[in-house]
Amino acid sequence: MRLAFVADIHGNLPALEAVLTDLAQQAPDAVYLVGDQINRCPWNNEVLDLLAEQAWPAIAGNHELVVGIIGTPRNHPPFTDRNRFAVLWWTWETLRDEHLTAIRDLPRERTIHVPGAPAIRLVHGIPGNAEIGFFPGLDDATMCELLTGVEEPVVVAGHTHRPLQRTLPRPVGRWQVFNGGSVGLPYNGDPRAQYLLLDLVHDAGTTHWRPTFRQLDYDHEQVAKAYLTSGLLDAAGPLAELDLLKVQTGYPWSSDFGIWMRTQPRTMRADMGNAIQTYLAQHGPGNWAFDERKRAAEARS
Repeated sequence: MRLAFVADIHGNLPALEAVLTDLAQQAPDAVYLVGDQINRCPWNNEVLDLLAEQAWPAIAGNHELVVGIIGTPRNHPPFTDRNRFAVLWWTWETLRDEHLTAIRDLPRERTIHVPGAPAIRLVHGIPGNAEIGFFPGLDDATMCELLTGVEEPVVVAGHTHRPLQRTLPRPVGRWQVFNGGSVGLPYNGDPRAQYLLLDLVHDAGTTHWRPTFRQLDYDHEQVAKAYLTSGLLDAAGPLAELDLLKVQTGYPWSSDFGIWMRTQPRTMRADMGNAIQTYLAQHGPGNWAFDERKRAAEARS
């Protein structure tokens, strides 16, 4: 039995197409979508069209949850700020109605049962929260606390855009936590499309899931051209440029900028170009604004 897990596509069609080509060779028995199929890259409708053809079981990521409330009475700050979230609003404005309906109907989590195999909890972030992730820098005690109440011995997650394999003690037995990384926007310094395979193996009297982490080349120049031709770059300006930089480098530029903006005065939001230049002068690889441990502490509070 082989399962595949595809996470964090973020509207990147060439990256998804590379994964589809590889899946045809790897021949999994089932494929699951781990959330954040949309937003950040230009091909949101095309990605959702292609995924609809595959009919893979899916869950919502934080981006589906936020795009799904834009234009409704449930929208709330900070996402009401079109200047600060120009890419998000462009995604909502260009997404077809049937796709908006579909993402609003997605479940937040799933449990996967395979006869004779350890059950798998599928989450985007952590159980109960799609906006917090199992970041690689978290210690075992923190991760165990975030897993409190999870009965399934295996958890597959997304959100962090970084591959992860961790074995942790649980009240009875152990947890295995996996993250295959991101298809469309990796954050581990490797800009290739990334996803996860789990193979059911029988070894030394035990049955467990063995991971394989896949990394695939694709045409990044095609993505850069689409930022121009789609109108995304015109609509979102320097914010879209930061997203494109993520695609090209495999680093979390715009996400880290978003974290940094939370600590800045309101006056900084009036000119996003100036805000981004200020951020870039202070942060980057090796000196990110994001603090994994602080974010995990917020999840526990």
